[in-house]
Amino acid sequence: MKKVSIIMGIYNCENTLVESIHSIINQTYQNWELIMCDDGSVDSTFELASEFVERDRRIKLIKNTHNEGLAKTLNHCLEYCTGDYIMRHDSDDIMVENRMEKQVDYMIHHPCDACGSGAYLFDDEGVWGTRQPEREPGKNIMLVSTPFIHPTVMMKRERLAEVAGYTDNKITKQRLEDYDLWLKFYERNFILHNIQEPLIYFREDKNSYRRKMNKFRVAETIARLDACKRLKIPYMKRLLALKPLLLVCIPKKGLRRYHIWQATRKSVQAK
Repeated sequence: MKKVSIIMGIYNCENTLVESIHSIINQTYQNWELIMCDDGSVDSTFELASEFVERDRRIKLIKNTHNEGLAKTLNHCLEYCTGDYIMRHDSDDIMVENRMEKQVDYMIHHPCDACGSGAYLFDDEGVWGTRQPEREPGKNIMLVSTPFIHPTVMMKRERLAEVAGYTDNKITKQRLEDYDLWLKFYERNFILHNIQEPLIYFREDKNSYRRKMNKFRVAETIARLDACKRLKIPYMKRLLALKPLLLVCIPKKGLRRYHIWQATRKSVQAK
């Protein structure tokens, strides 16, 4: 039976961590280990995580000496992984009960190096939409989006080692550590798939677009243009990489309507 190593960066998440860990413990697939790395929390996150370590020896807890950011934190987790597959999960998200079982089975029976899924979008009021990436996303997806919802991904451990894990630099610190990882995957012609159903509850409020400030849009554009160059995408298509800058010009009310419409439209289609 394949072993799954779940890597989770935790930071000031005392209000969501317990439910998130319980969703792992209650999985139908039980051959797993959870490696959590506390990234300098100042609330009770570390203490709550420590309680789970005492109760379940499959759970490991490490700690950064100070706040390092997600890329370094996840790489720190990778140093302790012993599984065949590496699975991402975030401290404010919840796994569907058979998420792990479905992804392990998919990875065994399909020729892919990484496997993601769709996600239910939820906030404090409940589920309000879904998001579903393409079944077999090609490299051109990097022009306007990403192939995966980051915390849904399961990857072959040796493939992740081949690209030396997550890159930590000025650009990836702008919440682009996953985008850079997928770029490295495409550069090596790894095969990427998405299961066509939601396997996690992804915490995202309807106003999440507000958190993407102008400096993030600029960093995102730089990252996309770099991806175009490295993946040798035709010059005419590269104009699509400027999408983040165009979003800066759209009124926030318009962005909110589009954000909600897109998620609820896909929710209807998924039923």
